[in-house]
Amino acid sequence: MSLTVEKWHRQFLRQARWTQEIRSHLYRQAGLWGAERVLDVGCGTGAVTAEVSQRTRGRVTGLDLDPSMTSFAAGWISDVDWIVGDAHWLPFQDESFDLVLCSFLLLWVERPALAVQEMARVVREGGVVLATTEPDYGGRIDYPEDIELGPLMEESLRREGANPRIGRRLKALLSSAGLVAQSGIVSSVWDDRRLSEEFDAEWDFIFETLDNVADGAQLRGYRDKAWRALQDGSRLFFMPHFWALGRKPAASPR
Repeated sequence: MSLTVEKWHRQFLRQARWTQEIRSHLYRQAGLWGAERVLDVGCGTGAVTAEVSQRTRGRVTGLDLDPSMTSFAAGWISDVDWIVGDAHWLPFQDESFDLVLCSFLLLWVERPALAVQEMARVVREGGVVLATTEPDYGGRIDYPEDIELGPLMEESLRREGANPRIGRRLKALLSSAGLVAQSGIVSSVWDDRRLSEEFDAEWDFIFETLDNVADGAQLRGYRDKAWRALQDGSRLFFMPHFWALGRKPAASPR
């Protein structure tokens, strides 16, 4: 997927809008407002980091492996500390943060269990690790059923090194890192208004990211079917996004 940082930023903003409501609830559960130090791992262009920085009185750090992402983020968000770093080896001391969060990150990392272990390491006792959103393309539903985008998206992501079914693993990943975890699912059924508003942007992104698994004629055929179904009221798009929240327990007395 050879997208520019600007195009990724537009996609990140769209993704953030899809799950904004559940994030607000999770921020309250995680105690974001009262957190003194917050870390956003895999911050990308800052689409979620900006929201986080506005909802806490503490200091926010954004970390991403790609320096072009943090550079872009620094260009539009000034009150965040931006760091280039790897989620597998976070460059922070143990128990440095009150809250560590990530969004749409774990599907992309090579070793998600290690990344979660690192997040658990750098959060303080009683602090929270929060995975706000991870997709599970194995549960995607398109109707009419001959719009076969789900399998194409899974294959495309696998070829890019991602795990398109990471969502169902979230609770297990946090529990394995020693966190007391809970998880849930955001049932993202798009209504006709949203499907219409997002149609062009969504399909522009589909054409640019699925060119490694499908040709243009096939994708144009799916696009035309999706548009006709939207016009006659039969179009349905369902995509499950999972969240998980884990609290770090106090160490047992020796």
